[in-house]
Amino acid sequence: MKKTKYLFCIAFILNISTAYCQESVRTTLSYPYLEKLIQITKERYPLISAKQSGVELAKNNINKTGFVSYLDALSVSYYYRPKNSVDIVNLNILNGYQVGVNLNIGSIVSKPFAHKEAKIQYKIAMAEQKGYEQEVEAEVKKRYFAYIDQITQLKLRSKSYNDAMTLVKEIQHKFEKGERTFEDYTKSLALSTEQNQFMITAETGSLTAKASLEELLGEKLENIK
Repeated sequence: MKKTKYLFCIAFILNISTAYCQESVRTTLSYPYLEKLIQITKERYPLISAKQSGVELAKNNINKTGFVSYLDALSVSYYYRPKNSVDIVNLNILNGYQVGVNLNIGSIVSKPFAHKEAKIQYKIAMAEQKGYEQEVEAEVKKRYFAYIDQITQLKLRSKSYNDAMTLVKEIQHKFEKGERTFEDYTKSLALSTEQNQFMITAETGSLTAKASLEELLGEKLENIK
């Protein structure tokens, strides 16, 4: 009869803790806060900034290969020979200023292709930036949910440990009065030790998950409200 009562106490502790865990998930999870974490990551994560710079560079290349770039195919030179001077090498050159214009046809023909290629590179850079931002967003969600899970587990284990310690004190008191056996007392101690180990594991898991999330944020969670 006593053994049955002892097992009932353990089951009661676990059931209460599970219900507490389910309630804790609903109260701890915050989607507005998650959206804020995603926004902060997009603003601060170094590789996202690199992708944005790549887009700007590709956009500048479009401007470089536009209409102004056609001036690259045109070169102008001038020659000046003072009056009353004689150039025995170039007798056909007149005195005074003379201007020469050179037009590179091959360069002109290649310009439209270079401009089209620059536009394609810009589209690729935009797609890569968007795709990477989506990957980072998914990773933030993944790490946030993992962190919430670990926090919930920690609350669960802390509650179970506190319940187990309450049970230990109760059985110890009854054992001292001769109402419970030494076996009941040692089993309650074993239960509290087990729950304490679970709590320590959950603490380690929550700290690890927190550090993993902060790695993306570049900021401590305590500083983000």
